[in-house]
Amino acid sequence: MQPVSLNTNPLAQNMMEGHVAQTKAMEAIAGQINGVGQAAQMPASLGQVPPVGPSAVPTTPGQVQPSDGGVFDNVLGKFVHEVNDKHATMGNTLKSMLAGENVPMHQVMTEFQEAGVAFTMMVELRNKLLESYKELMSMGL
Repeated sequence: MQPVSLNTNPLAQNMMEGHVAQTKAMEAIAGQINGVGQAAQMPASLGQVPPVGPSAVPTTPGQVQPSDGGVFDNVLGKFVHEVNDKHATMGNTLKSMLAGENVPMHQVMTEFQEAGVAFTMMVELRNKLLESYKELMSMGL
């Protein structure tokens, strides 16, 4: 089997261009999501808001303590990495097929669709997060 040239196969060329465009868009979305998390933090110039109640509240073993790390950040980061992994897997499979290796077309198309659906879901999640962030910022305190 001869390798498929990108110049002679418009379907393969479109798939590769789409993969490259989605990869660039994923990087931009990851930057925007990180920007929202950083924007939500209070700038140091505004100072810290003093606590409302007594500063030394005794804790009992039954009380729930906040976690040190951001659970939401971890889940969101894991999701972005999973989407990126799907795109990387799809890109490697597509390159293998175009190089002439024995890769079934249905596998390439299935991975292509999975990566596309994951990317679309990530974009929609980003849109909802930005919408929620804007709504929170417009609320008066």
